[in-house]
Amino acid sequence: MKDKILKDVLKINNNIIIPDYLLKYRDKLDLELDEFILLVFLINQKDLVMFDINSLSSKLYMESNRVLELISSLNEKNYISIEMKKTNGVIEEFISTELFFNKIESIIMSSNEESDNNDVYSLFESEFGRTLSPTETQIIGNWIESDIPEVLIKEALKEAVLSGVHNMRYIDKILFEWTKKGYKEVSDIKRKPEKDEKIEEIYDYDWLNE
Repeated sequence: MKDKILKDVLKINNNIIIPDYLLKYRDKLDLELDEFILLVFLINQKDLVMFDINSLSSKLYMESNRVLELISSLNEKNYISIEMKKTNGVIEEFISTELFFNKIESIIMSSNEESDNNDVYSLFESEFGRTLSPTETQIIGNWIESDIPEVLIKEALKEAVLSGVHNMRYIDKILFEWTKKGYKEVSDIKRKPEKDEKIEEIYDYDWLNE
C-alpha cells in the first residue's frame, strides 16, 4: 500500500520541465550532465534566480562546492551571467539565463538555415534526376558560402532546366553573370542573353579557377 502511495506521489510531482529544444540541440550545447541539470533548473524558474548556494544546493541535491563549480563553468561558457540587483537598499546577486536564450536562438536560426540549404541540394537532385556528385555538392556549397541568395541559385537552376541543360558549369556561369551585375532578387533579372551567346560563353568559362 505504501509503495503504491509513493508511486502516485512520484507520478504527479513533475515540477521540472525539460524544453524540447534542449533535447533537440543538446549535442551543440557542449554541456556535462550536471551542467545540463542546473541549466534546466534555472530556465524553469522563469525569472532571475537568487545566487543563494545553500538554497540551490538543497533544491538540486548537490554539494555546495559542486553547485559553485557548475555556476562558474556555465558562466565561462556564456550560458549564464551574475547580475546585481538592489532591493530595499540591499544589493543582491542573481543568476540570469538571458545569455543562454541568446545562444539557443542562434543555434535554432543556424539550424533553420542548414535545413534551407539542404532543400537546395534536394532540389538539384530532383531536377537532375540523380544523386549529386561530391564535386557538384561542393560547387553548391561554394555558392552558399559566397552569399549568393538562395532564390538566385534556384532561379539559375530553373533557367538551366528550361534550356534543357543539366550542367553545373552552365548554372555557375549564370550565377557569375548575375552576381557581377549585382542581382539579389529574381526581380533584378531584367534581360536574358540570347541562348546561343550564353551557351558559348558558358563553355569557355573557367569556373574552377574563378
